[in-house]
Amino acid sequence: MRQHDIRWLLVLFANLLLLWLTGLANHHLSQSHLPGFGPVTLYLYTAGLFVVYPALRLDALHGTAATLLTALAWDALTPAPFGTHLVLLGLVHATLLYGRSRFPKDEPVFATVVALLANLFLFLALSFFLVGANPRPAEAWLRLFIDLIASQIVIALVAPWFMALQRELLALARLHPETGKRTDL
Repeated sequence: MRQHDIRWLLVLFANLLLLWLTGLANHHLSQSHLPGFGPVTLYLYTAGLFVVYPALRLDALHGTAATLLTALAWDALTPAPFGTHLVLLGLVHATLLYGRSRFPKDEPVFATVVALLANLFLFLALSFFLVGANPRPAEAWLRLFIDLIASQIVIALVAPWFMALQRELLALARLHPETGKRTDL
């Protein structure tokens, strides 16, 4: 019997779960009302989390598949031109793959810092790409800055949990993240 490697599918499932949770949070935050301030809207951008675990822990083929399929799902949900996240997340993934032999892969603090830096790059790249279409670009930058700060705080809080979730999904399937071989309980 031939055994199929499902590591990329498990990581993709975790990424899609976080994408869904982020969408729920963004929906709630878009309808917030603070007494004394009126309506307050925030947009959480968490794309930096989707690339860290696949790039640092999975092999190149499976990590790239999980990252690029997640990027396509993210592209389907955002008003950016289709393929924008595919290119940006693919670029971050390739950069992390290039240097991952020198990185401490098992450190949750390092993974959090990488997620924060990746998110910063992705947010700024997407902002520069899309802010020109805004009718008032000067006002958009203040809003983007507030969204970036909120997103970075959320990533700093969620990244250790999300990395542990992906690690535990592979542990439940009894798969080693880098080799894909079955592990004993």
